[in-house]
Amino acid sequence: MKRATLKEVARLAGVSTATVSNVLNETKNVSEEVKNKVYKAADELNYQPNIVAKSLRVRESRTIGLLITDIANPFFSLMVRGIEEEISKSDYSLLLCNTDSSVEKEDKYLKVLIGKRVDGLIVSSAGNTGEYFHSMNKTGVPIVFLNRCPDFMISDVIMTNNIKGAYSATEHLIRHGYDRIAIITGPTSISTGKDRLIGYKRALEDYGITESDELVKKGNFDIESGYIMMKDLMEQEVKPDAVFISNNSMTLGAYKYLKEAGLSIPDQVAVLGYDDSSWAQIVEPPITTVKQPAYELGVQAAKLMLARIIKKQVKREIMYLDTSLIVRRSCGCTVDNMFNSESVQLRDNLLI
Repeated sequence: MKRATLKEVARLAGVSTATVSNVLNETKNVSEEVKNKVYKAADELNYQPNIVAKSLRVRESRTIGLLITDIANPFFSLMVRGIEEEISKSDYSLLLCNTDSSVEKEDKYLKVLIGKRVDGLIVSSAGNTGEYFHSMNKTGVPIVFLNRCPDFMISDVIMTNNIKGAYSATEHLIRHGYDRIAIITGPTSISTGKDRLIGYKRALEDYGITESDELVKKGNFDIESGYIMMKDLMEQEVKPDAVFISNNSMTLGAYKYLKEAGLSIPDQVAVLGYDDSSWAQIVEPPITTVKQPAYELGVQAAKLMLARIIKKQVKREIMYLDTSLIVRRSCGCTVDNMFNSESVQLRDNLLI
């Protein structure tokens, strides 16, 4: 079906194209009688304004680009929902791009979004090598980094305190009496992978436990690497008595291996994950996890972006939200000895 034009609306309403433009864009005062004629004609013709052309004229598209590394991951899905619901309260729309944790895709989509003249970008970065983000300084498009941020960027940032979250997880296992505590971490080129490893190491050091290279395995924040790294840990000579796994996808992969290998949790190895996915609550035994406020991260990222665009906020914002430890039976806790994570006294050196 042919798309109706502004001229056709004007012809049907019996007014000039300038009047139609003024009515639809609310740029000049027009009588109610004329407005009604224009709205009626536009409805009859199912007229849709050319948003791209308008954005070129007014130098804004009323759209915000969102780059997410893995939309299939429930953690990111919740963040996107928080962003979308907050953005929907304004007259802005969202353009979502899934990068699959690929810096090549990230670069490609960034160029596409800039080409579409987005008014801002919310980004969960695929890595720490995205030099192409430096081009943002030339475009003037504001950017909010969410959950992950390249070290070199001077932009708004919102994430959880990953060092503190990993520390609390490792400390909880130490308090159970485990002393061969392994970690399956993500890529340390990414801020989340790096910071969670720092929190793990700092807890071991504070409690006088010698760190062992054999107990540190680096995955890719996906199910497959969780499976492989857990297999490596349980087949090596120095086996762990507890494993801290630093995201939900890798925790699922590790859990799958342990079940297939017939290894008992927590009798043969305790397990503590990161991100509190719904599956962690219903498996046997239920998985103790570090929970991140994923939805709230999205909401706050959207608020930061709207403040930057609408209010022309100049001051850089760096915001950290706290995690919480959700204690279940995979770490060795029972209903009788389970303690509230909020009562755990973390040490003073957990500063960002």
